[in-house]
Amino acid sequence: MGKKRSRGLGLALVAMLIAVLVGCQAVGGVNLNEVLTKQLDVRSSAGSGSFEIELNWDEDALAEEDAETQRLVKLFSKVKLQLDQAQSDDKGNVKASGKLSLGKGDIPFALQIDPTTVLLTVEGAKRPLLIDAGEFGEGLMPGEDMMVPGLGDMTSKIAEEAFRDALKQVGSYVVGHLPNPPRIQAEAVQLPINGTPTDLMKVHAELNGKELGELIPVFLDSLLSDGQGVRSLLERLAAWASDLPPELKEALGIAPEDTDWTQEEVTQAAQELLDGVKELRDEYDEASREEDWQETFNESLTFKADLYADKSLHIRKSDVEIALGEGLFTEEDLPLKGVVIRTSQELWNINEDVGLGEVAAPANAMTVEELANLNPRKLLNQLSVNSVVYDVLKNDMEIDDQSFTLSSDWGVPFASDDDGNLYVPVKETMRQLGNPITFEAKTKQIRFYDEPTVQEFVLTLGSDQALVNGEKVQLQAPVARLGGVSYMSADDLLGLLHATYTLSEGYDGEQLMDVERDL
Repeated sequence: MGKKRSRGLGLALVAMLIAVLVGCQAVGGVNLNEVLTKQLDVRSSAGSGSFEIELNWDEDALAEEDAETQRLVKLFSKVKLQLDQAQSDDKGNVKASGKLSLGKGDIPFALQIDPTTVLLTVEGAKRPLLIDAGEFGEGLMPGEDMMVPGLGDMTSKIAEEAFRDALKQVGSYVVGHLPNPPRIQAEAVQLPINGTPTDLMKVHAELNGKELGELIPVFLDSLLSDGQGVRSLLERLAAWASDLPPELKEALGIAPEDTDWTQEEVTQAAQELLDGVKELRDEYDEASREEDWQETFNESLTFKADLYADKSLHIRKSDVEIALGEGLFTEEDLPLKGVVIRTSQELWNINEDVGLGEVAAPANAMTVEELANLNPRKLLNQLSVNSVVYDVLKNDMEIDDQSFTLSSDWGVPFASDDDGNLYVPVKETMRQLGNPITFEAKTKQIRFYDEPTVQEFVLTLGSDQALVNGEKVQLQAPVARLGGVSYMSADDLLGLLHATYTLSEGYDGEQLMDVERDL
C-alpha cells in the first residue's frame, strides 16, 4: 500500500512533540489538547523557521586526531538550516528559500515542490536538480494530499479527511493522558509574527532527563486506570473504519470483518492493549533500576520549549531546545562533551490562499540519474569555483581526492623485482582512478587519458619510453607483461599521475601499497 503524508500533518507532528513536552493539563487557560487538534485543520500557511545542531567537542582529545579529522569537525561543529520563506497550499505545493550554514559559510538554496516534482536550486550550482517526488519514498513528502492506490488519479479528499480524523482521535487521547512537566507556566504576550504585532498565549516548559524518566510511569499508570477510555477509543476507531467508503476500504486492504466489531471484540482488544501497557509498566520498573537507564535518563539531558498560540489556538510560533550534556558522552573513543539541538518556527496566513502553482522545471535541470552518474571531478565541474559549496566539497571534504590499495597477494597484485623495485598493474591502476583504457594488439600499445592532470598516455609493451601528450618520456624500466597483466614501474606511472604511495604490512603478512592522489 503506497501512501503519502497529507497536508499539515508535518505541522501536526511538531505540535504533538511539543505537547508531549508541555503536558496535557490546561495551563493559564490554554487547553493544549485543543491546540494539538487545531493544527490538524491547517491546510495552507506561510512561515519561516530553522533547525540547528551544535557539537561541543573535547578540545584536548580532538587535538590528538589527524589534521583532516580536525578540519571536518570544525566544519560541521555548528550546522544550521534556515528557512526564510516557506509557503504551502492545499494542493500539495510548497515553495521555500533559505540557507544552510556551516563553519565555512552559508549555502543559499531555493526549493519548489508539487505532488509529483521537487526542484532544488543551490547557489553555486550551474544547474538546478529535478527530483521525481516518488524518489523520496513513501510518506516523506510534506505538503501533499493523501494519495490512495485504487482510486485512479483522483486526489482523495475523503481519504485525507478520514486519516486526519483518526489522528485527531488517537492524538487527543494519548496527549490527554500525558502528565505536565514540573516546570510549566503560561502568560499573555504580544510578539511580531512576520512583522505584525500579534496577541499570543505563551506556554513555557522545562524538564530534564531524570524528570522525563519519572513521567513515563505516570503516563502508563494513567492509561492503565482508564480502561473505559481505551474501550471508547477503540469503539470510535472501529466506527471510523466501518464508515469508510467501500472503494477506500478496498484500496487500503481493509476487509469487512476488520471493521464490524462486536462489543465483545472491542472489550477483548481493549484488554489486550491494556495488558501490553501493563507489560511496559513492569519493564519500566526493572529497567529504571539498571545502570544504563541512569546513564540515559539523568540531568545531563534537558528540554526547553516555548509554545505561542493565538486566540484561535493555532500555533503561530515555537522555540524548542534539547541539550545533551557531558554526562551522556562517557565513551572514551567519542571526544564529545555536548550536543545542542534548536528548532524555531513562525507561521502566518494560516488557511489563506497563498497562490502557489506547480513546479516549472527549467530546460537545463539535472535529473537524479544524471547526478548519480557524475564522478566527483565532474560534479565539481558543475559548481562555481568561487562558491561556498565548491569550497566545502573540494577543500574540506576533498571529494575528488583518490585513494586505493594494491596487495602483493590478493586482487590484481603489484609486483617487485630482485632489486626491490616495485611495479603496478596498469589496467587495475587505471580502473581505480576511473580512466578507461584501450589496448591495440597489433602495435602492443596501451592508451588512456587522465582528466585530472589533462594528460594522454601511450605506453608500448617492452619499451622504456612513453608518450605523454605527444612528448617522449624516459621510463626507469620497460612496460612488461607478467601472467597476462601489463606492469609499469610504480615510480614512473604514479609519479606521472601526481600520485604517491606508501607500503605497509597486512593482517596476513602480505605487503600493501596504499596509493593516494591529492587533486
